[in-house]
Amino acid sequence: MSTAKKVVKQEHLDVLKDLDIQTFESLVATISSNEYFQAYEVEYPTDGVLSLSSGPIHLVIVEKSVWNDKQSFRPFFERRQDSHLCICLSFLDNDADVLDLELDSDLHGIGLPVSGIQLAVTIDNHFRLQQAIHSSTTDKEKVAETSEHVKYVLRISRELNGIRDTNKLLSLILLKAREVTNADAGSIYVVERQDGSNDGEIVFKVTQNETVTQALDEFRIPISEGSIVGNAVVKEHSINIPDLYHLDPDPDKNPFKVKHDRTWDEKIGYQCRSMLTLPMFDISHQVIGVIQLINRKKDNIPNLKNLKDFSEFVLPFESASVEYAEIVAQQAGIALENALLTQEKEELFEGFVHASVTAIEQRDPTTSGHSNRVAQLTLGMAQLLNDIDHGKFASIRFDKNQLKEIEYASLLHDFGKLGVREQVLTKAKKLYPWELELVLERFDHIRSRHQIEYLEDTIKYLQDQRAFPPGFGPENLKRSYERKLNELQEFLEFILKSNEPTVLEQGGFEKLKDIANLSFTDCHKKQKPFLKARELEALSVSRGSLTREEFAEIQSHVNHTYEFLRKIPWGRAFSNVPQIAAKHHEKLDGSGYPTSARGGEIPVQTRIMTISDIYDALTASDRPYKKAVPVDRALDILNMEVKAGKLDSDLFNIFLESKVYNSTM
Repeated sequence: MSTAKKVVKQEHLDVLKDLDIQTFESLVATISSNEYFQAYEVEYPTDGVLSLSSGPIHLVIVEKSVWNDKQSFRPFFERRQDSHLCICLSFLDNDADVLDLELDSDLHGIGLPVSGIQLAVTIDNHFRLQQAIHSSTTDKEKVAETSEHVKYVLRISRELNGIRDTNKLLSLILLKAREVTNADAGSIYVVERQDGSNDGEIVFKVTQNETVTQALDEFRIPISEGSIVGNAVVKEHSINIPDLYHLDPDPDKNPFKVKHDRTWDEKIGYQCRSMLTLPMFDISHQVIGVIQLINRKKDNIPNLKNLKDFSEFVLPFESASVEYAEIVAQQAGIALENALLTQEKEELFEGFVHASVTAIEQRDPTTSGHSNRVAQLTLGMAQLLNDIDHGKFASIRFDKNQLKEIEYASLLHDFGKLGVREQVLTKAKKLYPWELELVLERFDHIRSRHQIEYLEDTIKYLQDQRAFPPGFGPENLKRSYERKLNELQEFLEFILKSNEPTVLEQGGFEKLKDIANLSFTDCHKKQKPFLKARELEALSVSRGSLTREEFAEIQSHVNHTYEFLRKIPWGRAFSNVPQIAAKHHEKLDGSGYPTSARGGEIPVQTRIMTISDIYDALTASDRPYKKAVPVDRALDILNMEVKAGKLDSDLFNIFLESKVYNSTM
């Protein structure tokens, strides 16, 4: 293909980059409308069937409604071994079990959803492989062998695309590349670029060797033509060296100017003879990694036991092996990029979640560590449920994603506190500090007014004793003054006592009201109350430190939590995070908030979190507005909530018997 045609084809491929094909109908629409597929002749012989042709090869994609109906599918099934024909069954993820029953060695699958790039690569590979089968029809033995290789390569593609763990994927890629070429050994490298540029490093990740055991640490080499691996990255092509031991000592006389240092071979008693180095490309056709295969062996040779075996049993990588290996590398590149994107997404989520927890705790330092402890308790309980094989929870099994979903929801259950005023979140006493300061200043002013009145009355007495009743003396004025001061001090001490976030004593409200009804004359001769209406309301709170309005604002954090979290694109794996997190204050009897949800309306994940949340809130280190409760007392309080029908009794029993709460002590 000319360079110009390659560029045009790449442009058409780039259009497919952001497509997410969910259904057979969208698959048909994509193939019909995208110029990339104009290389094929496209037909629709009947509903649920799409045919693509290129020369003598026909690729038929069959929708589930057809392949799941034996009568409709019979014409295709009977021609499944036709070398001109490649039959692919399209299926959704939840059809996988049914599909396993339908597939045989001559039928293939295209799983949905699939990205546009993956679809294009899959179709191209099916045509290439079917062409290989068709070209071998003159030799039955070769046909059978080629067919088996084709099927194996296609199965590899499906295996690779099902793995998202990067380390497991790299090991599997190398294993499958070795198997398809019968290579004795090999290594995998990952390319790490700096900010999307061509600069960066090649990182050694995995090695495998059937003959010798090697324990190699990760190492890095620059992206340059100074190494075989680097050359494959820079030049973006495969490098096939039939025998490294036949290279010229002068690198300039060798293909790609490669050289081979035998020091390592001599050290471990091994010989790297034939070598195939293959770049892996991402969907943007940028090299993302490298597969290096060493020593293609003759059939039925398990390993190379002595040095003469390397000359006798090691073969060059012939064209068919290179073809199959390149197809594996192509599929592996896409699978690796998907795995790396998944890893990046997970790291992004982790970073976001933990940054959010930090933001919450900076907003309310008094609850520092609460979110992490609740997550630890909730996750511990969820893992315990996974081990129960009898009773109410026998059917509950949380997979890896669901456990991570529970962890995220637990860490972010108080995320909505970012929408609550900081002064309300951190309110330690009934009056805010500035309100108490105003009360103290007011009482100082009243005390000063009493002193001024006392001094004024004393002066009046000294100036004209006749203006006072007989027998009235300075001591009477002093006693009256001292009585007022004592009374004022008594009022202030009661206010300070009432300001604590404890239960208001019997008759306390009436006494506060009496104090608030008192007034004094300020320096401007205006009457002012001892306590303002807002101060009286706050001090009259019967329990805790929050007024009704402030408590409602605190409760609103669950609404904020839901609204914040539902705007985050969690994806299908973590789609329940907002609901799980936002219901942690609901109770089974409907007495919770914000929606008064009952029983089955509350997910089991949230029921676990509710127990964990209450326990930690009770036992957490002293907060300004409450003392820490001993563990035994906290468990008693939880038990009372269970008996009142508010908490799940079975989950509490597991919490109690497993002593999972010890994990946070």
